[in-house]
Amino acid sequence: MYPMTRSIRAALFAGAAMTLGMAFTPVQQAMAQQSTQAVSSLPPALRAAVQTGNTPAIQQAIQTLSAGNAQQAGVLSGAVIRAAEQLLATNPQAAIAAAAAAVEVVRNTGVQTSAPQQTEAVVTTAARIFVNPTAIAANSTAASSLATATLSVAQASQNATVLATVATAAVSTAERIVQTNPAAAVQLAAQAVQSVSSTSTAQAAPSQVSQVATTAARIIVQPEAARVAPQTVASVAVNVTQIVSNPAVYQAAPSAAIQVMASAYTAVSQPTVQAAAPQATTTVVSTLTAASNNTTLTQSNSSNPAQINQILARPTTTTTTTPQATQTAQQPQATTQQQTTPTTPTAPTNQPVEETPILTGSPT
Repeated sequence: MYPMTRSIRAALFAGAAMTLGMAFTPVQQAMAQQSTQAVSSLPPALRAAVQTGNTPAIQQAIQTLSAGNAQQAGVLSGAVIRAAEQLLATNPQAAIAAAAAAVEVVRNTGVQTSAPQQTEAVVTTAARIFVNPTAIAANSTAASSLATATLSVAQASQNATVLATVATAAVSTAERIVQTNPAAAVQLAAQAVQSVSSTSTAQAAPSQVSQVATTAARIIVQPEAARVAPQTVASVAVNVTQIVSNPAVYQAAPSAAIQVMASAYTAVSQPTVQAAAPQATTTVVSTLTAASNNTTLTQSNSSNPAQINQILARPTTTTTTTPQATQTAQQPQATTQQQTTPTTPTAPTNQPVEETPILTGSPT
């Protein structure tokens, strides 16, 4: 009896395993078929180049097939970027390489002028590719490089909405690689922040610009970021405070704006940053002081003056350069003091009361 029972049980388990395998197989087959169809639809020479996963070869194939016709080059780049996105699930390395080639082709101003819609499609699709966790896991360096190139093209396109979309994806990518490649993360965050710093972009896409500043602010308070790129951290801190002080951006998310200000002040208070860019603290303090007196901002958030003064009341860390002090400066914290200039006492007179990286809830 027992041997038979074990046999039946084994057969049941085997059947269940086969059933599960059959359930997953169509999904995997569909993904592979979709990516194969996307590549197969390309002209033979271009298809062969994409399959090599070689960016220069793909660029050369596009240039050869377009025969100097900028509009045709844009069309072919659009076909390549569509294939790249569909390849991402099954061959992320090849997908990144193909996307990089498409972006490089539309970097040409002639292509941007002759094929604006294709250029826009290339940069927005490339943004979806480089921010995808699959791409980052496969090759974070290549994903970061693709983000940098895509941002450059988006800036040149002068489409504020597209630019804000790409910048949001770029800074998200930067945050995902900050622990493994802090130097590249800070540089990419700086480029994303700089790209959306114009007033026209803030007016066109205030929520996305706020998100870019908020994510960048989380990056620059990382001790490793300040260690490897203190001057860039200082630059980002200055830029994000100016961005969120713009009424359009501030009104989109007042609590996020206050948190960005707090993080920026914390970032420039880090000893390594102060040593590399001592003027950054003065600039940030000046921007925050002006923001605390801005009646337009206060109309959006009645607590604006008090919250900013609370940030400015925190001591800096210029008196020590120990790792412990650097760690203390990492997290934005608020005190209950109400003064408008930073001080440098040996120890804070009040205990921190705010420890969350992002303020939540509506301003009070």
